[in-house]
Amino acid sequence: MESLLVKCEYFNPKDTLECGQVFRFQKTENTYRIFAGNKAAILKTDGQNTEIFAEDLNFFKDYFDLSKDYAKIADKLKINSIMERAVNFGKGIRILRQDPFEALISFIISQNNHIPRIKSIIERLCENLGKKESFSGFTYYGFPDAEIMARQSVEFYRKIGAGYRAEYLLDTVGKIADGFNLKELFNIDSLTARKKLCSLLGVGPKVADCVLLFAYNKSGVFPVDTWIKKVYHEYFNGGETNPVKISEYFKNEFRELSGYAQQYLFYYKRNFIN
Repeated sequence: MESLLVKCEYFNPKDTLECGQVFRFQKTENTYRIFAGNKAAILKTDGQNTEIFAEDLNFFKDYFDLSKDYAKIADKLKINSIMERAVNFGKGIRILRQDPFEALISFIISQNNHIPRIKSIIERLCENLGKKESFSGFTYYGFPDAEIMARQSVEFYRKIGAGYRAEYLLDTVGKIADGFNLKELFNIDSLTARKKLCSLLGVGPKVADCVLLFAYNKSGVFPVDTWIKKVYHEYFNGGETNPVKISEYFKNEFRELSGYAQQYLFYYKRNFIN
């Protein structure tokens, strides 16, 4: 096992893991266990520094986007008082580089759902279909692939708690198992990639934008949910109600840094007590 010590100012496990971009982690006091695909890492923090323990440390350096200068991003986004407050509140956030398939399935499950339930559904999915793994004295289950998921029934997905999303999951994993190429989306523009993702059953603009941001590192997108609508109306005095138009407003404002701005604003609004 290898380890890496990182200063917390621009990489805080709480900010990064509890800002709604990922669901496969466990928290105990100042320690986090994070699972990605078939890999696992342990993050221990004292508030000043975070130490990452992993067998594949290079994977998690990339997963946590540790090579990027977030101080520069944060400074560029402090364009007004609300952005300055939001960035300062959540500047320990890093945009994760997740596996596209895992992110896609996770955000289909996340629709009209709350985080504890999302996490429990994904955990049951992995326990039933994933490969059993071990790391640092504990066992966990990897994320299943499309072929294994496509062999299940709608009833299976309902049984693990997916509800009406069961049909979406089965249809989507079937298309991916049959050749829908998620990897090619890395090499095309965000608008075209979004259209391709939205051709999958159960994937709308918000889910597609989350996948593009958290898996493909396409930072020019701006996912809109109920929290972002509140931000838009309360802090930016916006008059639109259509989520697509709200997203366009923010993309025009923040351009290639839209995704980073979205995470700071979302985390601030969801957690800050006025």
